[in-house]
Formats: sequence, structure tokens, C-alpha cells
Amino acid sequence: MKKTIITWGLVSALALSTVTSPVVSTVSFAEEAVELEENGFHYIVNEGASGRTACIHYYDGPEEKLSVPDTLGGIPVTEIRFNGIQNRDKITEINLPKSMVATEPLYTSLSYLKHLSTITVADDNPELTAKDGVLFTKDFSVLAVYPVAKTDASYTEPDTVKMSYGFSSNRYLKEVTFSSNEKYTVPGLCGFSSIEKAIIPPNVTKIDESAFESCANLKEIQWGGNETRIGLNAFYNCGSLTDVTLPESVTELSAYAFFSCKGLKSIKLPSGLTSIGGHAFAYATSLEKITIPDSVLKIGYSAFSHCKAKIKKAPYLKKIAHKFVETGDVSYTYSAKAKVTKKGKTKNYAAGNITGIKANKKTVNVKKGKNTALKTVVFINKKKKGTLDSSILSYSSDNKSVAKVTKKGVVRGLKKGTVKIRIKLRTTGESYQVKVRVK
Repeated sequence: MKKTIITWGLVSALALSTVTSPVVSTVSFAEEAVELEENGFHYIVNEGASGRTACIHYYDGPEEKLSVPDTLGGIPVTEIRFNGIQNRDKITEINLPKSMVATEPLYTSLSYLKHLSTITVADDNPELTAKDGVLFTKDFSVLAVYPVAKTDASYTEPDTVKMSYGFSSNRYLKEVTFSSNEKYTVPGLCGFSSIEKAIIPPNVTKIDESAFESCANLKEIQWGGNETRIGLNAFYNCGSLTDVTLPESVTELSAYAFFSCKGLKSIKLPSGLTSIGGHAFAYATSLEKITIPDSVLKIGYSAFSHCKAKIKKAPYLKKIAHKFVETGDVSYTYSAKAKVTKKGKTKNYAAGNITGIKANKKTVNVKKGKNTALKTVVFINKKKKGTLDSSILSYSSDNKSVAKVTKKGVVRGLKKGTVKIRIKLRTTGESYQVKVRVK
């Protein structure tokens, strides 16, 4: 057995630190530790509440199919924190002992092994198990490691999985069906993989930050239909996406969501979308056109920078320039503004603060061949503020032969009779009706 004095700095940052496993053990390292070596395993000994345990920090022995021992120097092996490239070009299979505990550093360490295709676990391990070469927590609630070199072309997460550490960097996997567990809400960590098709079940409510970042081969997304949020960088640099239709449930599109998706030619945004984050479609150089739904209240910085698409948007989305003092560069955002008139004075309000609308008059009379303008009373943060500008409203008549209505809310009587005019707030869909009598 060899001994070496080593100095520990900060523990390596976990790539998956934002995800918390239901079963996680932690150990504090001393600033100085004695490195021991046995049969190619380099490890240190930790002192904890449960006694002395061994943590492997690299292996330089000859084995490609590696069985991790239960003990080193007579001390139980509970952790692996590989921190050297000497591990990555050799190990193809690994068997974890009874003593190994479920920790995020273990998951990260095994994900570093670029030729690892199979993981097995001792049957009597109380915290970990494996199925078809994939590492799970014992109750199968956490998919801990999908080996980078596992060669299957498709994979379906078990419906017991509530949390997944994903399929990052796997170069063989082409299709993934995510867990249908009702408590599973965040598919993610598939970045830099070769996934071509992602099947998202109805239980999923958001696509997490960087979920599919740099999945260069991703061509098809089968949505579950209940996603409300597309997270930061979710499809960043997914160059093989060409046509995308977001589910109607989506209300928020975060910054950089489709940044540098250079193959993206068209995207259909949902009618209830309220915000588009900064740089969301920047450098999507093949995007030909995009229609912004009337529900959108805000578009962030340079959302369409270096994107040649023709952008069709509501007139109440006002362009706002922002100049950066340090560089002199100018960036643009858009914000929905509502013009409200009271006692002859007009004031702009954020459209998102409109909490209600109603008719100024429930019944309006107009003579045949004459015009009359409809007025809408608006409430801002539940307080009556005046009448609302027509640009944020839409109008429709249920009998255009009796009376028609313009985009600006002007009714023209065509023949005697009664019609109903519906006035709708374009941003939220709230509406009311006015009875119009033509005399």
C-alpha cells in the first residue's frame, strides 16, 4: 500500500448540482489528506459520524471491466469522486459494491467515463441498483447514470422515475421517452447527446434549463401538451430542428430558448404565450417568418437578433431601445402598452396590469348609414382608469348585414335590426358584448 500526502482544494463542481437526489450522502474533506493506493485504486480515508470510510478519487490499474471492492485497507468504500483523465479512456464496465452510497459526485464521476457502457450493482446494496446497465436509486425513483457509451438506439424511462440525471453526451441514443410518473416534471440534461426524437409525456409541465442544449441531431419533439415553460437555453444550438409547433399550454419562452437553431425555418407560437425572453431566436438564421400572438406582453433583449425572419406582431407592442454605455451598442425590447384616456388626457399603462374591461354603454343606438364609436372602460390593477384605446381590442359583429364594425371599434349601421358586437381584449381573451340597434 502506497501513501502520499495530498492537499485538497475545493471539491470539483458538480455538473448536476441543481438537481437534488432523494438519497444523497455528503462527506467533508480535510484540507490535507493521506492518499492511499491499493490495486490501482487511489483513495483517501474520511472520518464521519458513522466512522471511517474510503473515497476513491482515481483508478490507474489495468482493468477495463472494473469491480470496485467493498473495502480498501479494511475500510468500507462508500464514494467515488473520479478527478483525473486517467479513468476516462479505459473503463467500459463497472460493478459497484454493497458499501457504495447514492451521491451526486458518484453520478457525475461515472458520467465522466466516456467508454462506460454498463453499470452493475451488488444485489445487497441498500441504496443503489441497476437495470439493463443503467444506474438507479434502489426504489427506481432516480435515474442516476445512463452510461455515455451505452449503445441502445432508444430508451424509455421507467414510470417509477421522478427525477432523471439525463443522457448527456451519449452518442448512440436516438430516441428517448421520458418518465410518465405524475411527480416527474423536468426532463433535462440531455445536452450534447445524439438524440433525434424526444417524447415528452403529459405529466411534464416545463422543459428545464439547458435540457437539450447542443443536441445537434434533435429533429423532432413530441410534446406532452401540458408544458407551460420552456427554460433558459432549453434548445440552444439544436441545429437540426426545422419546424416547431409549441403546445398551446406554453405561456413563457425563456431567454436563449432557441438561440442559434440555424436550421429552424418555422415556429408556431401558442395563443396564450405572454413573454419571449432575450435572444430567444437570435442567430436562428433560417427562420423565415414568425407571428407573435396577441397574448404576448413582453419581448426581451434582442430576441430576434441576427434573424432575418419577418416578424408580425400586434401594434401595441412598442419597441424600446436600450443603449449600453460601456460599448455603445443598442439592443431592443418590446413591451405591450395600453393607451387610456380620462377627461381628455391620455396615459400609457403596461397591458399586463389590465385587470378588467366592461362596456361604457351596454346598448347603443345608431341610425342606418351612420357611424358610432364604441368605448371600453378599463380597470388597471382593479381601479377604474378611463376608456381603453382600440389597438389592444378586437371587434366582431354577429350579423354583418345589419351592422359592421371596424378594427378601431367604429360601428356602421347598414339596415334596421339588432346585432351583438363582441369586444375582446387581445392580450388575455377577456370579452364582453354590446347590443347595437340600427334604426
